[in-house]
Amino acid sequence: MKQDDFLKQVTSRLDGLAHSHKGKPVVMNHVLDKIQDRQTSRYGLWKMSGFALAAAIAGFVVLPNSAEMTVKPQNQVTLTPKLSPQMVEDMEMLMVLGEDKNPHGS
Repeated sequence: MKQDDFLKQVTSRLDGLAHSHKGKPVVMNHVLDKIQDRQTSRYGLWKMSGFALAAAIAGFVVLPNSAEMTVKPQNQVTLTPKLSPQMVEDMEMLMVLGEDKNPHGS
């Protein structure tokens, strides 16, 4: 029997006993009383306030940039300068500079 099967059997047995336990409400009330009496740490408050602050900053930065109200024209012009034959040969030489085994004709 594998360990997973054993764990499933144990948990299913414990679940069955918990559902049929006659003192279930008393035990649940006792557990809830113990949990509520514990004090919360302020570290959790700092984490949540830091997360809220980061969300607010992201809202101020991202939201206005993502929702533009005015439509700008999308005219784009790209210029590519022509390379001289000497520059093309120099670029080819630089491209094959790191190759050791590939023969190239010149």
